[in-house]
Amino acid sequence: MSLRTVARHAPETLAFLGVGALAVVWLTVVGSSGSAGIGEGLVVVLAMGVAVFGLPHGALDPWIAHRAGLWQTAIGAVGFHVAYVALAAAVVLLWLWAPGASLAAFLLISAWHFSGDWRDRLPIWARGLAGAALLALPAWRWPDEVSQAFVALSGASGAVVADGLTALSPWLGVGLAALALAYAGRAPRVSLELGAIAALALLLPPLVYFIVYFCALHSPRHLRLAAAGASRKDRRRMMSVAVLYTALSLLLLAIAWPWLREASGQAWSSDLLRLVFVGLAGLTLPHMLVVMHAERHEIRAP
Repeated sequence: MSLRTVARHAPETLAFLGVGALAVVWLTVVGSSGSAGIGEGLVVVLAMGVAVFGLPHGALDPWIAHRAGLWQTAIGAVGFHVAYVALAAAVVLLWLWAPGASLAAFLLISAWHFSGDWRDRLPIWARGLAGAALLALPAWRWPDEVSQAFVALSGASGAVVADGLTALSPWLGVGLAALALAYAGRAPRVSLELGAIAALALLLPPLVYFIVYFCALHSPRHLRLAAAGASRKDRRRMMSVAVLYTALSLLLLAIAWPWLREASGQAWSSDLLRLVFVGLAGLTLPHMLVVMHAERHEIRAP
């Protein structure tokens, strides 16, 4: 498999490898001190990365839902948006009521969602293993940092979730390595990605690793797949929808920010971390439901 082939069929693979390598070099040169925990600058970079690269692929959900037949009329559009927002709000309220259980559920849902990066290349069991491992592996190398982040997200119960993830991480890491080796001949690009995920999860502090994976591989892949086969006119519409709904999402988060700061006694960086991940949790469930429906109708969805 040549780099030219990868660049033509999956340019996000090269982007992921390149950004990951740059992150490793940068941390080697400047040192990882201050980058492992919840540093203010790092949280700002995370928020900006999610805003620029993460939200747009979920912002296409109304367009994908329309193509998949979830709504066709103006009344249907209103119903879809009301249901989508209500489901996202319910997830956020549930997190506030039961933060530890919500964090655990969010990790499980995210593992399954991220496993969709290889839905055309791996069987369901292998995708599940890859999705779980890519989230758990940082806890093997960086247990204190993962615990710190989870406590910021869910309080004391977050430490319990972090301990469970730490206990599972070695086994999932071995499974991911075995999976990468098993598919080296059958699906070399997949094997390369899984191997890079394993390496970066151990080399990069957790938040840096998440930024690299989410912004350089996951989101670009799903945006590319959503645009595959679309006409130039449809791509312009997709861009308009993505920009509009990303802006609306950022507006809602900006409205929530003063309330969160007033209700919290934590540092602003911890509050921003909560805003990013609880916001992602709220959007992930309805996003996944749209994706699953689109897949059943053979519509490419982010």
